[in-house]
Amino acid sequence: MKKIIGIITVCAVMMLSGCQVNKKAQIKALADCEYDVESVDQVKFNGKSLDSFKGSDGNYNMSSIASLAMALFSKELPLEGKVNLKITNPEVQKAAFNSFKYVIEIQNSPLFEGTVDQNVNLNQGESTIVPMTFKANIFNKAKENGFDKFFDELLNKKSEGFMVLKIKPSIRIAGQNIYYPSYITVDKNFGSKIFKLFK
Repeated sequence: MKKIIGIITVCAVMMLSGCQVNKKAQIKALADCEYDVESVDQVKFNGKSLDSFKGSDGNYNMSSIASLAMALFSKELPLEGKVNLKITNPEVQKAAFNSFKYVIEIQNSPLFEGTVDQNVNLNQGESTIVPMTFKANIFNKAKENGFDKFFDELLNKKSEGFMVLKIKPSIRIAGQNIYYPSYITVDKNFGSKIFKLFK
């Protein structure tokens, strides 16, 4: 009887060890994938398309956003759109995702945080597109930095790292989402993808 119990115990330990190794391999596969912003579309700034804010020289200037005056009084400056995230698996290990957390930062502070649930299974060399929507009020950030300076950096894209996109993918094990330990930086100049009309 003791021998049988010993065999069962050894098998259980081996199974748990195997699960741990498999878990680590799956999580590593998340980090080894390539993440790129394929495109950003359906972008609206203060409820309007970006075309309505472009000056005659193709760049942002204060006169081109005169219509924002009422928004400044209401303390509401919504920025919204859809990010098409391209994920590619270059490794032999299969990459399986269950859910994504994503965050858009401005000057190292979270502007928007969201989650998208989508099962993704990628063999080596395979790619897929995961859509992620966002909508955030940027009024407070603009006020903190001074409206002129803020819009100049945001729309004319003068500083890399001003707006950053990060994601945290997960795998599902034993009915629970196990997220990658930290956020993975996808784009350090995400503002340029949003405001691509401003050359």
